[in-house]
Amino acid sequence: MKKSGLFLSSMALMTMIFTSVVSASSVADPLPAQTIPTDFRFFGSGYGHGVGMSQIGARGQALEGKSAVDILTYYYPGTTVTPYPDNQLIRVNIANLVPSISIKTVGGVGEIRLYKGDIPLSENPEPFGVYKGDTTSLFTNFAGSVVPTLSSPTTKFAPIAPHISWTLRWDIPTTTIQITNQSSVNQYKYGQLVIKSVSNAVSSYLAVTNTLRLHDEYLWGIGEVPSSWPAAALEAQAIAARTYALGKMSRIRAECDCNIYNSTVDQNFVGYSKETEKIYGIKWKEAVNRTFVDDSNALVVTLDGKPISAFYASSTGGATQNVKDVWGSSIAYLQGVPDPWSLDTTINPRFAFWERVVLQKDMALAFALKDVVTYRIDARSKTGSVMSITAASSDGRTATLTGEIFRARTKLPSTWFKDPVNLQVISENAVCDNSPRFVKRFCYE
Repeated sequence: MKKSGLFLSSMALMTMIFTSVVSASSVADPLPAQTIPTDFRFFGSGYGHGVGMSQIGARGQALEGKSAVDILTYYYPGTTVTPYPDNQLIRVNIANLVPSISIKTVGGVGEIRLYKGDIPLSENPEPFGVYKGDTTSLFTNFAGSVVPTLSSPTTKFAPIAPHISWTLRWDIPTTTIQITNQSSVNQYKYGQLVIKSVSNAVSSYLAVTNTLRLHDEYLWGIGEVPSSWPAAALEAQAIAARTYALGKMSRIRAECDCNIYNSTVDQNFVGYSKETEKIYGIKWKEAVNRTFVDDSNALVVTLDGKPISAFYASSTGGATQNVKDVWGSSIAYLQGVPDPWSLDTTINPRFAFWERVVLQKDMALAFALKDVVTYRIDARSKTGSVMSITAASSDGRTATLTGEIFRARTKLPSTWFKDPVNLQVISENAVCDNSPRFVKRFCYE
């Protein structure tokens, strides 16, 4: 593995919502007049929260001939991979906090059936209406209700009265549904959709969910890693994703009307779009299918016969993180293990080493200061990720953030970045680590 003395070993942290530890204090006299930087340059490694399985590490181990079970029990030490029931229906949020959404069938094929209310998938009442595949359905949130508007090149429709929620079904497998959410377009093949108006103390919005079988239909749509990766890495990802999803089945979250989000809040679900990827889409589906035991059971990472909290992240800075350093609670199988594959630029070309610029306005906004003149790293975890960072402004005030809150607010890939006191300006012709990427940049001593 390629290693550089220019970088400390680090952890990558996922963008999630954490409680910020922020403190501000006034200094008796303002700092002496000094130049306020226009931006700040950061150098680091890894992407994501770094807890649990490293996806890049899984790829690296698969390339070395390790099996999916080898990979999973390495990143979750003390666990086993065993058959477990997974025939539940899972409710996946596929659009949230949106004012409207457009739905139609792909190619105008088949028909759609619209039901008033949130109808369980196990029930089959008479539909409110049955419409040809060339019908486009626009659902709009209005004052805590959902207003459907139907349009077609061949049919005229009467206005439909609003209702708090609507259920939409289609013929499986002959029909595919396409959803347009602003500029995002995705396809869905399985289960049903529910379009619901969700209200909070401030306003209301649409929450759109896809209910389908966890065992296969949900897993086929997971878009976490490229389908071109080695088979063992794909199987490890499928088992980890299934295990993670099982941990979300205990309740429906009111704010999303879902068990699980389709984004990095939980895990990336792209629906039928994953299966239809050119060349490699079938490889992912085949990998998922190889993790089945039978129609109602599949392989899951377990401890004492129960599914674990199977966190995973894209890559690390050389070792996975101890979960206690990230989220405060200790879990035996999330103590951290070496992850040298993440620092191999041939396997992880984008995030083995990265460089980012944070503008002055974004730095000041992150710390809630008028400006930022300088900052310091107060504390690091055992693996080198930043746990606390303090900034000072030109008026003498300071503010302190947790490393994860700082990363989230500045959109850095990870909390693993170099302390500014160890940076030096180099000449225009210098090259860091023999990499042209760093010409005319700051480098580590």
